[in-house]
Amino acid sequence: MEVQLPVSELRTALSGLSKVVNKSSRLPVLQSIRIARSADGSMQLQATDLDSLVSYRLNGTQPGEAGELLVPFEPFNKTVKGCAATAQVTLTGNGKGVILQYPLAGRFVEQPLESLAPNEWPPAPAIEATPILVDSGFKDAVSNAFACCSEESSRPALNGAWVDVTDPKAHYVMGTDGRHLFSANSFNLDLKQSLLIPDVKFLHWSGFNEDGPWKLAAQPGKKKDDAGWLQLQSDHWTFITRKPDHTIPNWRQVVPTDGTAKLTVIFSKAATEFLLELLPKLPGKDDRSRPITLEVMGGQLKIIARERNSEHRTSIPVEDVEVSGRGLAISVNRDFVAKALKFGLTVMELTDELSPIVFSAAGKRLLAMPVHPDAPPAPPVEQAPTPQPENPQPKEEPMPRTSATPPAENARESQPAQRTVPTNGEAASSVRSVIDQIDGIKEALKAVVRQFGDVVDVLRQVEKAKKTNDKEVEGVREKLRAIQSVTL
Repeated sequence: MEVQLPVSELRTALSGLSKVVNKSSRLPVLQSIRIARSADGSMQLQATDLDSLVSYRLNGTQPGEAGELLVPFEPFNKTVKGCAATAQVTLTGNGKGVILQYPLAGRFVEQPLESLAPNEWPPAPAIEATPILVDSGFKDAVSNAFACCSEESSRPALNGAWVDVTDPKAHYVMGTDGRHLFSANSFNLDLKQSLLIPDVKFLHWSGFNEDGPWKLAAQPGKKKDDAGWLQLQSDHWTFITRKPDHTIPNWRQVVPTDGTAKLTVIFSKAATEFLLELLPKLPGKDDRSRPITLEVMGGQLKIIARERNSEHRTSIPVEDVEVSGRGLAISVNRDFVAKALKFGLTVMELTDELSPIVFSAAGKRLLAMPVHPDAPPAPPVEQAPTPQPENPQPKEEPMPRTSATPPAENARESQPAQRTVPTNGEAASSVRSVIDQIDGIKEALKAVVRQFGDVVDVLRQVEKAKKTNDKEVEGVREKLRAIQSVTL
């Protein structure tokens, strides 16, 4: 089999396939790509990591017999990158491998590439479900949901964008990590069950997102324990992956009821641009929760920030905003505010200091949970001087006790101990000190919990790598069993 491929299209195709090729896999087939020509002359390039399969369809057709080649990705990609965009390369299978022919300094040179047999390629799942055409708003919503979903391997049900069809009147796209949540509800899809679109590198790639409209298909599993397959198609690309078998979280329970907001702030374009430039530069950006305080007083919005364990606060007023409602101050992660403004969500609604902040616009919402910024160090508590009377009286010396004094009389003669009652200032300062100490203990405990979480993540990654290795070894064993069953 011999095929000719234009370098200009190959660069696009290999850039997308690189998001799926497993360069560290112990299975050589997963480090290769499949190049196939069908009976009608159409050309297709594929890559797989066993869980996902990505295909690219080249423009036009190429005459010749139907066939396929497996080509090692790394050397092929390196050679194509060194060719001119207007050049063409030729691949020829000779039964022992593949010969790559490409132009170099005005001449054509040949490079042999070690190749596996085409039958080593894992079979592609058959998608029989009718694809559903989705609009650009769906793509944008999925991208926004990916930006808000969790990256923790211990929470797989949050590792992607949910397409929620439980409400027949309004289908949603939702993504959350438990601290902030994005949802968009302007969809009506012909789906029978909610599904999770996994957060994988290929779906973030601009080459796929900008390659025309998407078509979505959900293929149910044929067995009880098989969740089935999910397919997304664009003009040239096809992405197929296993449907994650998870239950959609009850995310609506954290969404505040409409009409409960006590304060509304509308950001103009100028205010949005100002905040997007300001927020990353404010003090406290190295804090894990990256907190800022949104303070609305007297119809004016201020952004307040400070460094961790510092008493100095930076307060900056925000102009060109429309404020309605009572005053309120609430702390939130600055990244969530910036993310909402980047999504075009310019209406901010606040209920109280403990309820989520809601950013919204045109059927889209981002909810951000408030945070508690670290309290500044407490000032030293000074004891107030005991007030002295203007005319002090001489102290009365106590009478000496003798053993002849009866116990009852001794008890009557003893004076009650005097108690010092703290002033209002002393009481407030003491309470503030205790609160600050409690806040410090809470933050220390949070740090310990985060460290445990990091250890768990590492262990889960090790477990995942072991499962991948076991899967690869089992694949090799199946090939060996197939070879052993061949009779000569």
